[in-house]
Amino acid sequence: MQREEPSRYPRPSRHPPDPGQQERALDDRAPSAAAQAVHALLTESFDGPLPFLAAIERRPELLTDEAEAVLDRLVADAVARERSDPKHIRVRLMLERVRRSLRDCRAHGVAEVRAQVASGVDPASEAMQVTLKWAGLRDPAELSTDPAMIAWREAAILQSLGRTEEAIAHLQRAVRALRERRAYGMEGEVEFQLWEFVRGDRATGDLGAALRHAELAEAAFRKAGSEGGLRRALVVLAIDSDLPTAQVDGRSEFYLDRLAEVDAGYGSWFRSYVRGTRLLWSASAEAAEALRWCMDSVHLLSDDAGTQAHWRNECARKLVVVDPSTPVAEASPTSANDQFFAALRAFDGQAGDVVMADRLHQAVRTAEEERRHVRSAATQRSRSASLGMIYLAAAESARRAGRPAEALDTLERNTSRSLLGLLTLNRLWAGAEAPATSLSTQYKQQAVRYLSQAAADAGTGGSQKQLGTALHRLRRALSDDDEHILTTALPPYPRFEPASVAALAERLPRDDIVLVYAPIGQIYGITRDGADTVAAYDVQATERLCSDYHRLATSPESHDDCSRLATVSAALVAACVDPVRKVVADRRRIVIVPSGALWSVPLAVLDPSPLSAGRAVSYVPSLSVLLAMLEQQHHRRRVERFVGVGDPDGSLPHAAAELVHAASGFYDRTVQSGPGIDEATVLADLPEADVVHFACHGITFDGYPDLSALHMTGRGADRHLLWAPDLVRLQLRARLIVLAACHSGLSRALPGNEYSGLPGVLLASGARAVIGPLWQVDDRVTATLMHHFYSGLRRVGPAAALHRAQQVVRSGPDTAHPYYWAAFQPFGLP
Repeated sequence: MQREEPSRYPRPSRHPPDPGQQERALDDRAPSAAAQAVHALLTESFDGPLPFLAAIERRPELLTDEAEAVLDRLVADAVARERSDPKHIRVRLMLERVRRSLRDCRAHGVAEVRAQVASGVDPASEAMQVTLKWAGLRDPAELSTDPAMIAWREAAILQSLGRTEEAIAHLQRAVRALRERRAYGMEGEVEFQLWEFVRGDRATGDLGAALRHAELAEAAFRKAGSEGGLRRALVVLAIDSDLPTAQVDGRSEFYLDRLAEVDAGYGSWFRSYVRGTRLLWSASAEAAEALRWCMDSVHLLSDDAGTQAHWRNECARKLVVVDPSTPVAEASPTSANDQFFAALRAFDGQAGDVVMADRLHQAVRTAEEERRHVRSAATQRSRSASLGMIYLAAAESARRAGRPAEALDTLERNTSRSLLGLLTLNRLWAGAEAPATSLSTQYKQQAVRYLSQAAADAGTGGSQKQLGTALHRLRRALSDDDEHILTTALPPYPRFEPASVAALAERLPRDDIVLVYAPIGQIYGITRDGADTVAAYDVQATERLCSDYHRLATSPESHDDCSRLATVSAALVAACVDPVRKVVADRRRIVIVPSGALWSVPLAVLDPSPLSAGRAVSYVPSLSVLLAMLEQQHHRRRVERFVGVGDPDGSLPHAAAELVHAASGFYDRTVQSGPGIDEATVLADLPEADVVHFACHGITFDGYPDLSALHMTGRGADRHLLWAPDLVRLQLRARLIVLAACHSGLSRALPGNEYSGLPGVLLASGARAVIGPLWQVDDRVTATLMHHFYSGLRRVGPAAALHRAQQVVRSGPDTAHPYYWAAFQPFGLP
């Protein structure tokens, strides 16, 4: 299929945009060399694409990130002007063509682009006619003006530059336009490209989302009557649906049956291939028989030698597991995962250890290059999960070499990277609005309705499945909103990179220490003097102890388990707290970066001899988030503003009194509770609040930890929730936010050591400290704990005030169990 459009470069313009207008849009300061080059290019006229390319060669500054940022700003400015004056569409389209042309030159080189332009494209060629037919167009000239085809071409260029995430956004725009005009053939091609981009290279990417694109491609090809396209889509669906990470039982056989209906030879071959792959680890002899049959029968797939060689080699790569002598045509490792496996194969004694370490570092550098253009938090989470083993192996290599700072720096590159994306989004949402086409509000209402139905039928009806569908759609709609902000914001764009130990150490106060419980089984300490190894701990044993502690601590009615709880608590202290006592002995403040199951236990208050006794202890998701907080300027006001909201449905009888007492210590205070809460007023008050207190219900969703929420107003199906993504869009300056809501402090470590939880979202949105519970809490006891907390907050910081309040509550005979007092955790700066 033809992959080029006939006119890829700006046509000769005798009426360029107003130079004065363009110059004013560039920058208020003296323009840089890149800005000057862009301005010169925009004000020059050309007799064709070749002189245009010659002008680019004369100005190498045009092929830089800075030049693209200048053009991004000009395009965004033109979009803003177009809203009030439609005549500016001509300016916007011209600027977008220039930007696309410069990107193409960066991706392929000016010389190659010139050769492609000089070769030309025959409008009468068969490939061109196929492209026109599949795109639903008639005139070849439309290929350079049609929005869907422009987006398709832009995606190809961005992918060549390694900017996969932006390429996906352009392909999604293209597929929506193609679907609207029923151009099913081209829609299938674009959906198939989305499958490739979203799935990623081998282990990288989101397999579940990729399968959805493959399903849409299959449906589009079926409507278009494209047997070749249908065959391609069914092949990937049959293979990928059988992978363990796909989590779709039985679908592979369904797609294999459909493939056999389209092409009997393909159906037989891929049924044997899938069977051989599936049995590799359980029945190696049967797997080898199936795969060897596939190698001997590749003629069933195609007469093309290249296709046959590809699938024969894919079979051989799997047969190596059973028979290491199988010859495999190994390609040079290009992706981070390829380099990682090459590094593992390089290990052979002491000399091999050195080689492996070097290759692991190269794999990390490649992984970071793959992530360089990733902007969204969701994509960062996916990358962390798929690339996690690379960073862990490289960090372990640095640990064995006795370089703790290097080990920590490597781990930090794969720790809670999604929160760095939230930091960027939070800054970009300042002053921005969601697009008018956003469906997020609609899906929020659907989710609440199905949540109420699921509660009514105890999860036994179809409402649970409907809730999952609504949450999936809500996540997608919110992601589209974020993408809109990312693509329309004016540069320079805020970008937060993973912190280094050296940068953090410079910012740490002299009396502070940061304890990092690393997933490689090491506890590290960071002070103003740098990083040191404190002790080792057993990760798997700690995971089991944390699971036992959480189960026992959240079951106060089982008195028989009290002795077991004390035993587990003592074991956790021996494993994770006692080894650090020496290094924290002279420290006033401790900041802990947990990992894995350690997020689920109140590590600092475990008996015997709690770590928080006499010290302020808090938790942060990563060193990068901590550094961002330390670098953020914060001036405490002499008269602080308190905002409190709670008990919207009357189900928390002690919440109103809790809010009144909390507010009593502040002169400037606003409190709303009960059915009369004005949500718009609350949201308007939050950005200017110094202390915020939520006394309400917290809601978490299995499978959607990024969509945690707080119950704000209403009841039942008419509830309004404040969702975690809503908080990302607020510009907070609060020195303290208290979440007196069940589960609202729940923090989880997702695959790839990615943090998920409301406290982290609030810290990314500007809060300095957050208090929240790890599990469901009692309304009456929480009101008592908060009474003592706010009484102490007038004299000490949040962490110390919380510790004192917890000691008071646990001293009561009816509330001595950790369920009542240990749930609340301090996050952020202590």
